[in-house]
Amino acid sequence: MTASLRALALAAALMGPAAVDAAEPAPAQAPAPRPTSRDLAPRLDAVEKGLRGAEETLHGVETQYIQRADPSEAEAHARRYSDGEIHYQLGDWPAASILFYDLVSDPRFRAHPRYPDALFYLADSLLEQRNYIGSRMYLRELLALPSSTRRYREALSRYVTVAGRLNHYEGIEASVEKARTLHGGRLPPEVAYVHAKWLFRRTDLSPSERIAQARAAFMPLAQATQGSFRFQAAYHLGVLSMQEGDLPAAIARFQKLATPPAAQATQAAPGKTGPRRIALTPEEEARHVRELALLSLGRLLYETGRFDEALDRYGQVPRDSESFPDSLYEAAWVHVRQGHYQQAKNALDILMLVAPGSQLAAEGRLLQGNLLLKLRRYDEATDAYTHVIDTFRPARDQVDTLLGSNRDPVAYFDRLLGRTDGPPDLNSLLPSLVLKYATTQREVADAVRMVDDIDSGRRGRDEAAAIARRILEALDTRALESFPELQEANRRGDAVDTAITHADAELVRVETLALDGVLTPSERARLKALRDEREPLERRFTALPTTLEGWEARRERMQRRVDEVDREAHRLTYELQSLQAIGASIRQWVDDSRPQRQTPPDEEREFLLQLQAEIQTLTDLQAELATTRAKLVDERNAVDTTLAGEQAIRVSYADSLRRERAVLREAESRADADVLVTLRRAQAMRQRMDGMHGRVTKARAVVRERLETQGRVIREKVVAEQKLLERYEAEVAAVSGDARFLVGRIAYDSIRRVRQQFYELELKADVGVVDVAFNEKQDKTTDIQTLSTQKDEALRELDADFQDVLSEVKE
Repeated sequence: MTASLRALALAAALMGPAAVDAAEPAPAQAPAPRPTSRDLAPRLDAVEKGLRGAEETLHGVETQYIQRADPSEAEAHARRYSDGEIHYQLGDWPAASILFYDLVSDPRFRAHPRYPDALFYLADSLLEQRNYIGSRMYLRELLALPSSTRRYREALSRYVTVAGRLNHYEGIEASVEKARTLHGGRLPPEVAYVHAKWLFRRTDLSPSERIAQARAAFMPLAQATQGSFRFQAAYHLGVLSMQEGDLPAAIARFQKLATPPAAQATQAAPGKTGPRRIALTPEEEARHVRELALLSLGRLLYETGRFDEALDRYGQVPRDSESFPDSLYEAAWVHVRQGHYQQAKNALDILMLVAPGSQLAAEGRLLQGNLLLKLRRYDEATDAYTHVIDTFRPARDQVDTLLGSNRDPVAYFDRLLGRTDGPPDLNSLLPSLVLKYATTQREVADAVRMVDDIDSGRRGRDEAAAIARRILEALDTRALESFPELQEANRRGDAVDTAITHADAELVRVETLALDGVLTPSERARLKALRDEREPLERRFTALPTTLEGWEARRERMQRRVDEVDREAHRLTYELQSLQAIGASIRQWVDDSRPQRQTPPDEEREFLLQLQAEIQTLTDLQAELATTRAKLVDERNAVDTTLAGEQAIRVSYADSLRRERAVLREAESRADADVLVTLRRAQAMRQRMDGMHGRVTKARAVVRERLETQGRVIREKVVAEQKLLERYEAEVAAVSGDARFLVGRIAYDSIRRVRQQFYELELKADVGVVDVAFNEKQDKTTDIQTLSTQKDEALRELDADFQDVLSEVKE
């Protein structure tokens, strides 16, 4: 022992004084003072302040969402009707039609006093969208109601208008007679005018009977000094006189209508509700009638030989009128009739400037060539005829190739108009010039519009079916996000629950500090183990939003991420559509170029099979991408819902806090009076938190109950609509097959007529070129003959002058 001490002393001497100081033990640090209740009070104050904010949020949830009773059926109907009426007044026809359809389709709303108004708004909204069939169906239902007198006049006016558009007049007379009875034997002006127009267009009566009935219907309207339809009625009376052959009476009526607009007083038509977009305003209607009257008057004056007056009336047609090109062309013919060829050419020159692409331009250019021929301006006449030939011959050749390259042109048009890669579109089949002449023919325009409507209905049915499936899927998997109000209540409840858990964590920390002095080593070890276990959960839990601002920031972050993916999906959709268009173009090229190619049939068949496989792959990819984009829409709408696992994180974190509190509760019996002050205050807060947690649980129960109730109502409506869609799908499938065949036949016949029209224009132009050459030859022949005659005359004069000289020579 002594040797050891001696050795240590020697070592210390060798290492020096610093080593000795280092070897001496450091003085023990004084333990940190235990926090008192006064020290911990600010932290408890902060907890209490947070609880007050959470309680205010909870109170808002209870008063705004939970304690407030669901609107009654009458209140729900009134709110939906008010929303629909607002959209109707704003001219938002699709939104208005959806809201009113929801009301009209509800059997419980049929007894409501506003049911006739809802029917009218729905029908009129559909009419504004040019859904004439749907509008007619609801108007007919409205007219059949016994208590619809308030809306009967307007409904009948719309109903007769729709009947004229659809050329379907069944039941019109009965409805008109009912309106006459309701209004004391006289029809309202708007109904009387539409009824008179129907009589004017009837084809089931003899000409004399039709004219007599239409005149009797239009006469009272034309005689009304301030009537809304007096100009239109007077114009129809003039047309009736012209059809009857009474030209002086027709001229007299048209002359009254041809007065300047300033002398005409107009009045807004009564009975119009909401903004109108299809019908013209009274001022526009009066101006349009005057323009038609000027044109008709010019024609009648021309027929009766009053050429100067006719030119004066044609000159009064405004330049911005759609009738202005007609007035120029007809005025040119008046000049031709008078023998004023230069004036006629001047009128045609203006026509070429204002309407170079109209059908009148082609006829006008032929007439221009004839005038130049009469004016002996042969080069210009040849240019005019050549322009017509160069314009129409290539288009006719393309039509001949199109019709000649297919053994069955009708089937060719049927197949192309029935393509699955898009709606029927003649633009991709015909030259633009042919298409313009074909679509101006009414039957072709109506047929193409009919197929477009059918295709639009098919797309609408598919979209509606997809929406129904998505709604049912959302109700099954994400029911809460389908109801924004309930979703908001649940979101706020989650924020309150998270705030309570945060407050509980802070109370555990405060209690741990207060009891630190009385904890045993075993309790300290257990608390440390629980804290180590809680730390990973705490990092995840603290990321959860506790305020509405936090929820909003998270929602925006999630929506930005979804939008980025959706933009990429949109780009891919465009690429797939472009590839499909290329595939369709290749398929059409194969058909159109078959006469010019020498491809073996087997090779062409193999190529078409491969092409069809590629097109089908593109179709499948596009359907898959559409499904993905629909899911992205759902995900974007679902960003306000609780993230998967949030509730589990909160529950796990709260459970770890309970285990720590259990350990701390064991040490409470050893606490002194100062510590008990802190513990009692924390316990009071915890009781308050338990009460708030119970209120949150009750609020969630109410939300679930309302969610089930509202989900059941919506599910029943969606299932009922799905059944209607199934029936509609069968009807559309049956109609679309017949319609495609019909349009194919009409398109083929129309294109043949257009081809014949082009041929006749070319023929007239070719004849004009020949006439120019012949007239030029005749002029040259005449000049030669004149020169020859003049030469002979000069020779005879020379012979006479030199007769004496010749006599002397002979002698």
